[in-house]
Amino acid sequence: MLESCAGISVVAKPSAYLKKTIKLKISSKGEVSQGNATVEIKLDDSNIRNAILEATGLCINSGSWTGIPGYCRFNIALEENDFKKALNCILKFREVALG
Repeated sequence: MLESCAGISVVAKPSAYLKKTIKLKISSKGEVSQGNATVEIKLDDSNIRNAILEATGLCINSGSWTGIPGYCRFNIALEENDFKKALNCILKFREVALG
C-alpha cells in the first residue's frame, strides 16, 4: 500500500486486470478497429498501458514509467469534461477486460 501525497496524479495497482486475457479487435494495419480480426493479450504491468490505449484511446503510465512494479499512473489534473471522458474510457476498458 502506498501512502497518499498531494499531487496531480494517482498511482494505483490495477490488480483486477492483471493476469486477465483480453481480446482486442484489430484492423489489417494493426490498429484497433471494429473489424473481425482479434489479438489475445494477457495483461501485465508492461502491456496494460498499450492495451488501454488501443481499446479506449486513454493514455496512462505503466509500471515501467512509475518505477513501481505493477502500479500505473493516472493524471487527474484535467478539466472536468476531459476527466469525465477519461472515466468513461476506464469504464469501457473494464467492459473489455472483465466483461
